[in-house]
Amino acid sequence: MTNTDKKAVTLRYLAGSLMLMLGVFGFYLGGLWTWLGTAAFILLVILDVYLPRDEELHQVKSSGFQHAVLYFQLPLIVTLWLMFADMLSTGNGGLLELTGAIFSISFLSALGGLPPSHELMHRYGGFDRFYCSLYLTVFLLPMNDLGHVKGHHLKVATSEDSDTPRRGEWVYTFAFRSIWGQLMESIGIEKSRLQKNKKPLWSFGSRFLQSAILITIWLSVWFSIAGIEALPVYVLTMAIFYLVLGGFNYTQHYGLIRLIGEPIETRHSWNQLKPLSRALSFEISNHSEHHLKPTRFYTDLNPYPDAPQLPSIALCFVCAFIPPLWESKIVRPQLAIWDETMASDAERELAHEANIKAGWV
Repeated sequence: MTNTDKKAVTLRYLAGSLMLMLGVFGFYLGGLWTWLGTAAFILLVILDVYLPRDEELHQVKSSGFQHAVLYFQLPLIVTLWLMFADMLSTGNGGLLELTGAIFSISFLSALGGLPPSHELMHRYGGFDRFYCSLYLTVFLLPMNDLGHVKGHHLKVATSEDSDTPRRGEWVYTFAFRSIWGQLMESIGIEKSRLQKNKKPLWSFGSRFLQSAILITIWLSVWFSIAGIEALPVYVLTMAIFYLVLGGFNYTQHYGLIRLIGEPIETRHSWNQLKPLSRALSFEISNHSEHHLKPTRFYTDLNPYPDAPQLPSIALCFVCAFIPPLWESKIVRPQLAIWDETMASDAERELAHEANIKAGWV
């Protein structure tokens, strides 16, 4: 790989920051420009669908830039939300402008916040994990990293995992089931830790206390700008945001099956190896490798082209919200291949039972 190619690969990790900047610019201009973030997402879908697959492990060394870029997007997300609060406080925007703002902030918060926070929650450094909790505070989920790292990564693709969609399960139910499941698992993990150390729930150093403080500060700042009368719009925006967030999680393990207690292998995650998918997700679309080595830095993740494959993350996200299209054109054909060529005998039996339960046979 030439130096020019390496620079291009490195700079593509700024794609999420660029999209967030477009969203901030749209809010600054106001009016129908609040749709700019949504328009950027639509352009992303089109580009990612038509770009060729990218199955290479790019020899990019993990430099200071690759680490620093993980921090860039939080200030932009916070800026977006505060500009949204200011827009609501003035009450000058019409319904079309408000709708554009809600969808843009939902898309951009998920695209810009989920990948870097996910990468940081797998780091060992205390500051990295705290910065992850700041990302998650905007989502009102500041301690959900516990459920992800200590729950999902142990239970992935099993019936115990709230982050693995069942065959036939629609994204509309999965989004809220998975968020609630991760929240409850995170609370249970922290309760157990505190009990082992004989500490009360709200003791110093408790994630409960930290989460309560972070959420209180964030909501106090936001509503001090927007006004309490903005509460209905805020609740609606968060509901749409959680659907968007769940939509991106939905495609990572949909319908895949692993017996409880059996080793995690590359076949238990879907890979989505398109250039923009890889760049915007900080390589989490190389999902099989991530579940084998969850602490491996994102630039070092192997693509595994022979692992289960789905198309562009962006395309899968859009199709997921049209269940007949998602099932018939994208995931059921790939699951049929998985059942036939990748599943163990025991997994194949469970897959057949899942297909019957889903009404597919």
